[in-house]
Amino acid sequence: MLILEFIPDGSDDCPLLLLSDSTPEKAEKLSHALTPLVTDNNTVVDLHTLPFVSPVEGCRLSAQVIDEDIGAILIENTKNYFTWELTHQGWKWVLALLGRFTEPDCFGHQYLGPDNETGDILVILSSYYRNW
Repeated sequence: MLILEFIPDGSDDCPLLLLSDSTPEKAEKLSHALTPLVTDNNTVVDLHTLPFVSPVEGCRLSAQVIDEDIGAILIENTKNYFTWELTHQGWKWVLALLGRFTEPDCFGHQYLGPDNETGDILVILSSYYRNW
């Protein structure tokens, strides 16, 4: 399972949403699930409901298309529910970054998002279990 968890003190710069314990197969499934966001304005992907994702402490992450690259943000008045909001081009960028993790023997971690996003939470994919 791909582990989804919120780490409030994840880095010196900002909190993290960590997708960990990635394998090439899991990265491929994640890429496939996010692909509709590249072209469809009405698609929302609830990552926490995907059968290969295991949320920690009820962490919820919904990915959707908007008009500017915001990134991940905490939904107001919630503790552990986030939206990940990017443009179609932003989602293309995420899919390109995920592509590296679909390669055999890929290890490491990767920030998933365009450099111009303005959100205050980073989304990280890691091949390591609950680590980056």
